[in-house]
Amino acid sequence: MRRADTLSYWGKSCVISARRERLIVAFMLAGYVLLALAFSLGPIFEGPDEIEHYRFIRALVQTRALPDPRTRERAQYHQAPLYYLLAAPLALLNDDSDFASIDGRINPFYPYQLGIPGNDNKNLYVHTRAEDFPYAASGTARAVHLSRLLSVALGTCTVLVSLRIFRLLWPDRPDRRLLALAIVAFTPQFLYLSGTINNDNLLYLLTTLTLFLLLRQWRERFTARGAIVLGLVLGAALLTKVNAAFLIFPVGLTMALDRRAWRYAPILLVVIIAMAGWWYIRNLVLYGDLTAVRVLLDTWKTETIRPGALALDVGLSRLPYAYQTYWARFGQGAVPVAQPIYVFFDGLTIISALGVALWWARRLPHPLPPSPLRREGEPGGQNSPLHHSGEGPGVRRKEVLLLLVFGLSWLAALIYYASTAWSGNQGRYLLPGIAAWGALISLGLDQWTPRRLRAPVTLGFVLILATVAAIAVFGYFLPSYRASLVTDVPERALSLQYGDVAQLVGLSPSMPKARPGDLIRITLYWRALRPAQTSLLAYLHSANSDVVKRDSLPGTGNLLSTDWRPGQTWAEHYVVVIPPDASPQNVYPLLAGLYDPAATQNLPAANVDGKPVDPVIGRIAISGPAQPFTPDYKLGEGIGLAQPRLQREGDRLQVCMRWLSLAPVSSDYQVFVHVLVSGRQEPFAQADFQPQKGRYPTGAWSPGEAVNDCAALDVSGLPVSGWRVALGLYDLDSQQRLPVRDTNGNLLADNRVLVEASR
Repeated sequence: MRRADTLSYWGKSCVISARRERLIVAFMLAGYVLLALAFSLGPIFEGPDEIEHYRFIRALVQTRALPDPRTRERAQYHQAPLYYLLAAPLALLNDDSDFASIDGRINPFYPYQLGIPGNDNKNLYVHTRAEDFPYAASGTARAVHLSRLLSVALGTCTVLVSLRIFRLLWPDRPDRRLLALAIVAFTPQFLYLSGTINNDNLLYLLTTLTLFLLLRQWRERFTARGAIVLGLVLGAALLTKVNAAFLIFPVGLTMALDRRAWRYAPILLVVIIAMAGWWYIRNLVLYGDLTAVRVLLDTWKTETIRPGALALDVGLSRLPYAYQTYWARFGQGAVPVAQPIYVFFDGLTIISALGVALWWARRLPHPLPPSPLRREGEPGGQNSPLHHSGEGPGVRRKEVLLLLVFGLSWLAALIYYASTAWSGNQGRYLLPGIAAWGALISLGLDQWTPRRLRAPVTLGFVLILATVAAIAVFGYFLPSYRASLVTDVPERALSLQYGDVAQLVGLSPSMPKARPGDLIRITLYWRALRPAQTSLLAYLHSANSDVVKRDSLPGTGNLLSTDWRPGQTWAEHYVVVIPPDASPQNVYPLLAGLYDPAATQNLPAANVDGKPVDPVIGRIAISGPAQPFTPDYKLGEGIGLAQPRLQREGDRLQVCMRWLSLAPVSSDYQVFVHVLVSGRQEPFAQADFQPQKGRYPTGAWSPGEAVNDCAALDVSGLPVSGWRVALGLYDLDSQQRLPVRDTNGNLLADNRVLVEASR
């Protein structure tokens, strides 16, 4: 069989018809637009440097001139202007006179525990009800959301150009095309940035267009017209963001490997300089710096990691965080997703990287053995002409090389920025290469996919990636900026009223338990009575200690008290980190309430009868380490006891007990210790107490925890022999003792443990 016939034969293995492919592409495009729009519904100015990008647009509109980067610290005025010039007409449509009031409304409790998903003070800015859809009460919110539509449009164009790239690479493999497109369209971080005001979005489009032009001109041939078009795109990229300079690597590779292109290099350079040169010359004249980046660093002294040097060691150590933010980490890095999502992307990255390495190795002069997943005669399989030739019907080695260099150029950019500036370890610096990453991941995964499974694997990945993206926006991003609804019943019902504005109606868990260094969640349930006149703070503290000390705006930063509506309910899920040096086996009362910063005082708390009370809502237990052992006795269903030890010294008797928590118990049981003398009905001496002098009652114990306690009794006049000790636990309210069983399960008389004096 001729090679062409072989290709045609195996080409029939793809069961994704052209019509079906069009439907899937339409689904992905629609899904991308909807998810990007969903991300754009997030609160304003929570995107990376979004308020500074908007400030640049606003300055253009107000002054009709480029802003001076020396006039404001940490601003984005040093950026190239093309994106802002495109966005300015949208800003002209709105009156954003409320911008000044929003600009200074920083959340004083941001950030808190950045690595933990949830809505505990993830918002950098304090947001009011005026910013809610349809944005009628805030011209700034309306202007920001309108400007975000430009980003969505730019992102959509990036996806469409990516599709052109994949069709160019794989004209006969719709499965590879669709998988690569799904990687691009449903990468959560790309979707997120497509819903924010950011010049990165225009850069992503222009870099993706650059990759398309390079591949197409390799497939066809370089022409003067092609050089002009490429120059215009590169010039526009350099007029969008300075890091477009890293395109020199893939463009240089393309020119170096194709002698036909050399003659057009001068045309390319002239067009680039004509397009973008004016801005760089302007910077040199005004600021003595081609890029104006040095001006930014001069006004932001703390941003530079190591002045005058590249801190490569620091930059490389920060790559894991940057990698995570390439896939899914939103809101200035404060909003992560669940760990299983990161594990999924880790697996996708590793498997595809190995697959690309395998693809390349098989095309070396001495290729690896054929893939066991390919049938005999199939491309890449045993006896396949393609296996021996080293070239496939679509993508070629030099094109894969270009994809690798294109993607690695942005990795080099990331390492440079992460080694230069403290804010430089952001995965968005990798996203200009998103089309290359999508193509490489698709190529790598294909190496592990049997021919007969190509279609179902592709469709499965499309659905999985779309689902993950939807979970990211609706399950993590949007809920991070909203007060939590009350969706469950509090474990502990409360009825405390604070002034005439709000009631605290519940607590979960009913008794929080943690060990030193632990991270726990404590939920308070609130009901508003009316809007407050001033912005109140909520607090959750432990009494007489700093074990718990949380202060926040209500709704864990997401619901101003001035925006409350009568009858409105919400849950506050506090993340609490127990200090590592907290003293174990202690219980502390929990206090919660509202604080008025304007009056510098707490709002008074009252019970259901209107009587003033201390705002005690429960208690928290700091547990000791788990030290399980086999108890000699079992009291009730939740408590074990080792054989007690007796020690008599003169007129003092010490009874030592080692308790074991077998299961949580709800009651604080009393310990009774009775010294019994033969022939005497009443105890000679006795003690009743809670463990550890009441500091650590049984209701606070955690399963597996051992609690040591000793009781000292005055036994003046106690004979040397003829006595014993009885002990156990009882409920103070009912006076009922817990049943006691030995190791054989036998119930002991009088529900007590007897310890003979001889012991």
